[in-house]
Amino acid sequence: MTMKKIFTVLVAGLMMSAQVMAVSTKDVCGQFDGELWLDWDSYGSKSVYLLPGATDNTLTFVLPNFMFGAVNLGNIVLPNITAAEDGTLSLPEGTTLFLGAPLNLRASIKMLNNYVDEGDTYNSVVSENAAQVTLEIAEPKTLPEPIIVVFEGNAVRSNNYALTNGGFEGAWTNNEPQGWHSFGSCTGDFADFVKGNTAQFVLSDQTRPGSKGVQSALISSNVLLGVKANGNCTNGQINAGSMTADDPVGNFNFSDPTNEGFNTPFNGRPDSIVFWAKYQPADKNPANEVNKARMSSIITTNARYQDPEDKDYSAVKVAKATINYAATADMGWQRVSVPFNYFDNAAEPAYILTTFTSNQVPGGGTSTKNAVDSVYIDDVELIYNNTLNSFSIGANALTFHQHVATAEGNYCDSCAAYTAVAQGNTAQTFIGFDAIHKCIHIYVIADDFAQSGAYKLYRVEFADSQSGDLDPIEQGLENILQTEGKTQKVLLDGQLFIRYGDVWFNTAGIRVK
Repeated sequence: MTMKKIFTVLVAGLMMSAQVMAVSTKDVCGQFDGELWLDWDSYGSKSVYLLPGATDNTLTFVLPNFMFGAVNLGNIVLPNITAAEDGTLSLPEGTTLFLGAPLNLRASIKMLNNYVDEGDTYNSVVSENAAQVTLEIAEPKTLPEPIIVVFEGNAVRSNNYALTNGGFEGAWTNNEPQGWHSFGSCTGDFADFVKGNTAQFVLSDQTRPGSKGVQSALISSNVLLGVKANGNCTNGQINAGSMTADDPVGNFNFSDPTNEGFNTPFNGRPDSIVFWAKYQPADKNPANEVNKARMSSIITTNARYQDPEDKDYSAVKVAKATINYAATADMGWQRVSVPFNYFDNAAEPAYILTTFTSNQVPGGGTSTKNAVDSVYIDDVELIYNNTLNSFSIGANALTFHQHVATAEGNYCDSCAAYTAVAQGNTAQTFIGFDAIHKCIHIYVIADDFAQSGAYKLYRVEFADSQSGDLDPIEQGLENILQTEGKTQKVLLDGQLFIRYGDVWFNTAGIRVK
């Protein structure tokens, strides 16, 4: 069989819920890697995204930056794909896809099941971790006959875009939770002297307001032989090598690629780090300038790094977020957000070293033998911004309200240039032309999508749009909890829900009603 080739749309694995047909972004969607075949010749390995559709029971498939020969066709986006409970995929009759400049073509697409070629059967079916999709694409103006496109791939379930156990939940082993360490597992010349000092990092049942967890971490300072020792926890390892508190050669936290179990592999470029803290200095005086706790988070390359630094690490650091913060007036919980400053955007992230200490200065604070500085830490999270900053049709910028904008005239996918600009270090925009409902969808995702399922969906309506139940949704993000317009935060029988109009989601972003 010989056919010409022009483009493709890819699909990836998901698991459908038998009880709720709506797709769960957190559990199902993400990045998928596999092999693409055009005209039974290998196009090569490709990475694609599977996004929730704008309507119930639909999915959206995205192939970023597709090249056809020397021509970049941009992002290929196909909405309105349905998935049955057995994983069978299908497209509505009459589905078309518009390809923008430079080709400006409209092709019709069919999704095939049980397609047989030379004794081999090709399906369009997905499971939790794998997919095979077969498409027939026709464009009479340029193709003498339809082409067949086949994609086979596996889901990428990456955990390298977040901190491990940011809520300090689960069992604590040797007085340390999964992913975090303190003096109990330190190394260095004075390790044997301080390893028994596990009281400076302990589990607490005090949690920040609105937390979904039941635990937090409490770090406290101590006075040893008349020397103040800050409370200290890190996702790296502590080196205790000097009796002088502020000696960066002997006392530091470090991350080393060879130090398995005491490093956090990391591939993201987050915009900020957010955590909740309840800082209570020993003298109970939040206005005292010496009373400031500290957080430091450094993204590094595949190399050793230590905090505080003992030499120039410019070639190692990718980004850094650091803050010295005071207690609140009532010494209660506060949400702290710190932006990352990127040193070299060309450097590849490989690890992240995050540290919390009870004072900004080693051996600082107002601790005494009878009263110590203490800090409760809860729900540490890396934030990847994925907001649509602007959207224009030609030279006309649209204004969105509740993620919906209205354009003049009737729907037309080829009448003007459509430009979407996102806000965020790694934010990407994908524009889907929905000829079925005569509207445009803009999906915005960031680096963490493969792990968190976080995305934002915007819609542009025209005079002839058929909206139906196309309420845009924002899943996987805490700021959906804000009460604004039709969005409400609802507490029902002790469980928190997000309601958008008549549609209900749980706090994981999964539709429940």
